[in-house]
Amino acid sequence: MGKAIYPCAGAASVMLLLVLGLGTGSACAQEAGGFRDFEGAWSGSGSIAHADGRTERLRCAADYAARGDLLSQRLRCRSDSTGFDLVNTLRNEGGRLSGEWVETSRNVRGAVVGRLGRGLMQGTAQGPGFSAGISVTVRGNRQSVAIRAQGGDIAAVNIALARGR
Repeated sequence: MGKAIYPCAGAASVMLLLVLGLGTGSACAQEAGGFRDFEGAWSGSGSIAHADGRTERLRCAADYAARGDLLSQRLRCRSDSTGFDLVNTLRNEGGRLSGEWVETSRNVRGAVVGRLGRGLMQGTAQGPGFSAGISVTVRGNRQSVAIRAQGGDIAAVNIALARGR
């Protein structure tokens, strides 16, 4: 497949990665590196909006593993016409996030920066020919991911996930 998926991969990866948060970061969020709310296995569905106006349903699964100030995240999503497999690594330094995303099936990578707050990651993912704003919110066993991409064929990704399904 061509460049069309890269914005989605970058966005999704970053988004979940990025699950990078724009928050002030409470004392509770700073415990255990601040990633406690995100840990575990998640699955669910959502939609992908293409720049040409088409939308498709997505089926997704995500796994988050935290170790101190580091978070590893993997997001796999499929639609009827495409899919992506994102692996993200994030570092939290006092509520500031930085890291890298890799879309493994295409070996495309980029950088992510953002902020982490309790149950919230917001940031920006950059990659070849695109950038994406990403927001990941966790409330209990529910997670929402929103990605808004610029450049490429993907305009937006919205995903609702539940922990442990």
